[in-house]
Amino acid sequence: MSIKNSVDFAISCTGELTGSNYVGSFTAKTKLSVKEQLREDELCRTLLGVNSQNASSSAKMLAIALAYLGVRIVKAPDWWTKLSNGMDVEDMNLIVAVHEACVKEIEKEYKVLDSEASKAEEALRTMTNK
Repeated sequence: MSIKNSVDFAISCTGELTGSNYVGSFTAKTKLSVKEQLREDELCRTLLGVNSQNASSSAKMLAIALAYLGVRIVKAPDWWTKLSNGMDVEDMNLIVAVHEACVKEIEKEYKVLDSEASKAEEALRTMTNK
């Protein structure tokens, strides 16, 4: 049992401030190495800057989302790359759309893994009860 290394997802979003249309496909890692997990945490803290513990809750949520995407996304549309992987975005709803779509697809993979584990557990129970 294991999960795929990556998932694909697409978004179609109109920026609430700019009115720009963002359409494209992404590929994201489903699992991270220890080094990548540490990089995600480091990126989050770097985005929040000095005294990160005093950052507003909205700044913390934004930093968490951008760090998550920054470490996981391996393929993205040109417009995402040109926007510094979300760092130069003016439309917050775009970051929300990309983050939600990414999390949703990764969670699907973990649900499949959970389902397979449950089936294997039930099969073991059945075998041991015979």
